[in-house]
Amino acid sequence: MKSYSHLWEDFISDDNIELAIRNASKGKRDRPSVKRKLEDPRFKERMKQYAMHFKNKKHKPREIYDGIQRKKRTIIVPSFEEQVIHHMTVNILKPIFMHGMYEHSYGSIPGRGAHKGKQIIQKWIRKGGKDCKYCLKMDISKYFNTIPHDIYLSKLSSIIRDKRFMSVIEEITGVAKAGLPLGFYTSQWGANWYLQELDHYIKEQLRAVYYIRYMDDMVIFGPNKRKLHRMREEIDAYLNNNLGLKMKGNWQVFRFDFNNKYRFLDFMGFRFYRNRVTLRRNIMLKATRKAHKIYKSEKITIYSARQMLSYLGWIKHTDTYNMYREHIYPFVSFQKLKRKIQKYDKNRRKNNGMVQSRICLNA
Repeated sequence: MKSYSHLWEDFISDDNIELAIRNASKGKRDRPSVKRKLEDPRFKERMKQYAMHFKNKKHKPREIYDGIQRKKRTIIVPSFEEQVIHHMTVNILKPIFMHGMYEHSYGSIPGRGAHKGKQIIQKWIRKGGKDCKYCLKMDISKYFNTIPHDIYLSKLSSIIRDKRFMSVIEEITGVAKAGLPLGFYTSQWGANWYLQELDHYIKEQLRAVYYIRYMDDMVIFGPNKRKLHRMREEIDAYLNNNLGLKMKGNWQVFRFDFNNKYRFLDFMGFRFYRNRVTLRRNIMLKATRKAHKIYKSEKITIYSARQMLSYLGWIKHTDTYNMYREHIYPFVSFQKLKRKIQKYDKNRRKNNGMVQSRICLNA
């Protein structure tokens, strides 16, 4: 296993701090608190000092409602300075985590995502034949909240030999009493990496031919139920013994759909059939409700415009044209929404350019 040393110098470098500030401020530059910091010529130096002696700020967890999963979640909202530290950390970890990343892991990875994963599953269904006759679908119980700190940090320290950089990771992780803190940029990367060895176990030891993972949601296609049940038992044991995790009890092994006679696969927001792909029902309902809300609104907000265009992206990648023609097309002009967003982004770029000019002059 490859190990990495001398990471602190890169972590604390001016280039890394500048990149982290730029990335952490995306979509937030109009906020007064963030704008003041970006216009402060001493902010970068203060961030360097903060990073060198990094300590978490005090946080009060917040409860939010996840509309997609339809459940309440407890998150920790980091300050802007902490977000910069998180981006600085991920900038260093990203090439380390990507080294050996399973090719069909699609959750929260740049250049990948649900649409890429959808294309892969469709490809497998077309060519898989009897190896895609049955399906095993499973996920991990309360994944982010149950990742054991000791195992997680031990596995990280086995490849990261820079103690000063590891102390930053330990401090970030320690903000949560258990698991990885929801709401932190570092958590989605760490959670994805933590299952990397499970991916290799499933592919190399269990010999799964068609296996895909979207964060902690996993799907394996197979030729018969007996083989998938055996895989499920061994994966459950591996999670317990090696990663300190537990498989959720709602796992399923079922015969995959053929001409609507058997079940479809609900995964990554899509419903997969042998001959088509549609949107998950709750996403379709949200898209139609948003279209009707925009139709009735006197003024369309940028947030609503972006959200509706996001739904269009989902619709374009599925066989839901009839739904689109009936429930969305009569109520929304996507050209108008695109022009509105383009105009807004153009004004923002202009204003941000003026801010950057002032920063340069002050420096």
